[in-house]
Amino acid sequence: MIRRIAALCAAFVLIFAAAAQAEDMAHYLLVGVDGWGVSVEGGARSDAIILASLDYESDRIVLTSFARDMLVEPVHRKGMTKINMLVRAQVGEQALRDYIEQTFGVPISGYFVINFSGAVDLIDAIGGVDIELTEEEAGYLRHYAGDYDGYVLHSGLCRLNGAQALAYMRCRHLDSDFVRQQRQRNVLEAVLEELDGVTPLRAIRLFGAIWGMYRCDMTIREQLVLAKNLTSLDDAEAEMHAIPVEGTFRYGESEGGIHGIEFDLEENRRLLGEWLGVEIPDDSAAQE
Repeated sequence: MIRRIAALCAAFVLIFAAAAQAEDMAHYLLVGVDGWGVSVEGGARSDAIILASLDYESDRIVLTSFARDMLVEPVHRKGMTKINMLVRAQVGEQALRDYIEQTFGVPISGYFVINFSGAVDLIDAIGGVDIELTEEEAGYLRHYAGDYDGYVLHSGLCRLNGAQALAYMRCRHLDSDFVRQQRQRNVLEAVLEELDGVTPLRAIRLFGAIWGMYRCDMTIREQLVLAKNLTSLDDAEAEMHAIPVEGTFRYGESEGGIHGIEFDLEENRRLLGEWLGVEIPDDSAAQE
């Protein structure tokens, strides 16, 4: 059975190997849900929201995370809520995708959703990731995940396995949710580095290892074309940003009594366009 699956994947790769990206830049929404036992099909909050922008023309990957406590007004209904509640409250990632597309003016080509617990298998499948740890972070991970043979925790550059990387991504008690976002981007960047220059055979094996660990709104063909297009960004450096930007937000309370982050939408829209090197369309449609 495994050989048949591998052969099928290889056939897909060969069929679509000649496919090239038609766009200079494409955007994908990466959603991490932290369900503590809830399957990827379940209704957990989206605790990690990252817009991955692939700039084929300039050979860049831009990762922009959105703070989970941002107070937003959904596109399809009235009333403020936290952005990380859109997936659960409106039953599906389409509400989150619609909000970012229509409010920030960025066309999203597809989304990928993975339960944080699924990240353990993904990172173990690629043999771990390299992360720079502080002494405080090393102590935190030692307490919540522990040392493993070949994955010893200390200050400085460490090789983390899946369980350690998961604890690292979840950590926010040492500092703040904004620093946790940075940790999540660090892990994503480290995963991309591990996949840099991956051989077709290993790509097929990895595809088999993570099959069923995620869901998305793209067909198998579209996913394979995306994988092919990513090979053109082998030498790209990942740029990391966060919304809202420091100095553009404050903690407050909505009219409905929900506590969260109030932010300057126009300034963050402008900055997103600056990072991406594109002109963000006027926000009038989002205000209707």
